[in-house]
Amino acid sequence: MKKYSIVIHPAELLGVIKRINQGLKSLIGWYSSVNALAHFTICEFCADETQFESVKQEVSKLIVNWHKDVILLNSFDSFTSGAFYVKPDENSSLYLKALFKAIAVKVKEIIPDAYICTTPHLSIGRRLNKEQLQVAKDTFTTYSSSFLCDGVMLREFNPVRKQYDLKEFISF
Repeated sequence: MKKYSIVIHPAELLGVIKRINQGLKSLIGWYSSVNALAHFTICEFCADETQFESVKQEVSKLIVNWHKDVILLNSFDSFTSGAFYVKPDENSSLYLKALFKAIAVKVKEIIPDAYICTTPHLSIGRRLNKEQLQVAKDTFTTYSSSFLCDGVMLREFNPVRKQYDLKEFISF
């Protein structure tokens, strides 16, 4: 069994999000997600090769005609769990929630215990303590950007690097 995730991977934002991550690291030191590539997690699951191929086929069939849309990101926000993230605007959030839900239905048919994200967000840091989270909130106060959502990325967890490796892009 391997661990996989399905994400929105906004390639055009990789550089700017990496700079934000490194800026935060210079202020608070190492933290969870500091080296992660920019992404919106849709779901995470453990699967054998047969299950993974089934998920891939079902998701591919589902999204082949999904409409592309520009995702507007307009602020930073945080969760009480200590996550600091970039937040999409309301219309973009509704679009992403619909996509996440549709994919979740397909994944859950094959992997019933899959983790499904219900609040679309682009993580900057996870598991920050209260002080670290406050530094992030005080330092990063405004954000505005956009990207074209035109597919999803399948990723496989690399236990050596303790990060996900990009596996395959499925376009709409």
